[in-house]
Amino acid sequence: MLRLSNVFKVKSLIKVVTMDRTEILEKIKQAEIKVEEAIRAAEEERKNKILEAKMKAREIIESAEAEAAKVKEDILNSARQQIEAEKEEIRKSETKKIEDYAKKGKDNIMKAVEMLYNEFVGMMGHA
Repeated sequence: MLRLSNVFKVKSLIKVVTMDRTEILEKIKQAEIKVEEAIRAAEEERKNKILEAKMKAREIIESAEAEAAKVKEDILNSARQQIEAEKEEIRKSETKKIEDYAKKGKDNIMKAVEMLYNEFVGMMGHA
């Protein structure tokens, strides 16, 4: 048999259990909010990290491109210097050859003039 005092105890126990459920649901709701905030913060951090990585990658690429341009310019300058040195060598060599030909030509002209002179004198002496 249920006594009246026991009925009040049961009602109060039900009220406590119901409040506990409400508290539990509120705590779950707060935990879910915290998790959502943590997820949003993590997502924001992920986006920032990706943006930062892209910016660093761009800096690295730009630096590498600048270094490549410098190396290219150094190689071209070196090649130009080599070409100029080779051109100067060829110019000197060819100038020497031209001078040798000119000297031989002058020597041959002098020999030809001397020979023609001797021929002319010889012809005049027989005449």
